[in-house]
Amino acid sequence: MRPLVLLFASALVTVNSLAQDSLKVKPNESELKQKVWANIFTSFYSTLTGSNNPGSAFEMPTALLGYSATLNDRFKATLIYDVTRTTNNISVIDSLGEPLNVSYNEGSRYTAFLKMAEIKYSPISFIDLRVGQLLNTQYLTTQDRFWGYRYIYFTFQEVHRYGNPADFGAQVDLKYQSKFLAQLSVTNGDGPFKQQDSDSKFLYSLNLEYYPIKGAIVKVYTDISLAPQSISNGYNRSALSVFAGFKGDLSRFAIEYNSVKNYGFTRNSDYWGFSSFLSYTVTSKVDILARYDYINRSAPLNLNGSHFMLAGLHFNPIKNLSCSVNLRHLTVPQKTMLYFSFGANF
Repeated sequence: MRPLVLLFASALVTVNSLAQDSLKVKPNESELKQKVWANIFTSFYSTLTGSNNPGSAFEMPTALLGYSATLNDRFKATLIYDVTRTTNNISVIDSLGEPLNVSYNEGSRYTAFLKMAEIKYSPISFIDLRVGQLLNTQYLTTQDRFWGYRYIYFTFQEVHRYGNPADFGAQVDLKYQSKFLAQLSVTNGDGPFKQQDSDSKFLYSLNLEYYPIKGAIVKVYTDISLAPQSISNGYNRSALSVFAGFKGDLSRFAIEYNSVKNYGFTRNSDYWGFSSFLSYTVTSKVDILARYDYINRSAPLNLNGSHFMLAGLHFNPIKNLSCSVNLRHLTVPQKTMLYFSFGANF
């Protein structure tokens, strides 16, 4: 009996010792790698021809503050706050379709909101698992970075709201060397400014990226969002994006096709269009750039066959500071505008 008691006591001591060892932080896990960064993008514009209200103004397209912490070689957390317009004007009509005079406080156009709050887990080299508020793989994680001039103007899909910039959900990334990336995600589908709809309908997306040679990329994105039952006669919304680009030492160019079917879960409310751009580095501090967008929307906006053109200069007087003078022309509605844009990254 006594040997059994001694054996049991010895086992308890061993288990307790192992448990304490498992709670100890390994030396390589005790170092928390942290990073803080910020972006300030501001501009002044003046309308040269056509109608724009206001005709001239200073504006702040983006003011962003970010923080990331690498917990160990497998876990990383990222938090980003951005500033944008989170509220919109409203209109109220009576039963005859006539507008009613209402009092409404719109709120600030420069409201800080949670842009990204992500926990990433990388169990092995070719798999990343993400959960939290995630950046949209539709246009923000790839096209925006490839364009590279966000301080001047946003990419096509962000300008025309083809999708949300971020959303709450989960995502898995599958990577094959540096050649292929597949990203599958499930999100609320309501964006960063709204809660999940009462019917708990999700948005399912697939993003595929292929890098055939150095500097080249081919990207295909598709998603589907099921119509909530609370919307009468609602139709499932879907999106498709095809992007191809090449970035060399002195130049970059890209072309993209985008479409959204049943926008707002409304039948035959379809958007589609093209975007293309190119830039060339003249000196180590100066780029020339040009962009062309073709915009085609059906009801309810009925903006059909509108052409947008942008041409300008990008200048880096010092590291992390960007300046641009650029001319923009839109055919529907007809207007030409001169922009002075400034960006600081630190």
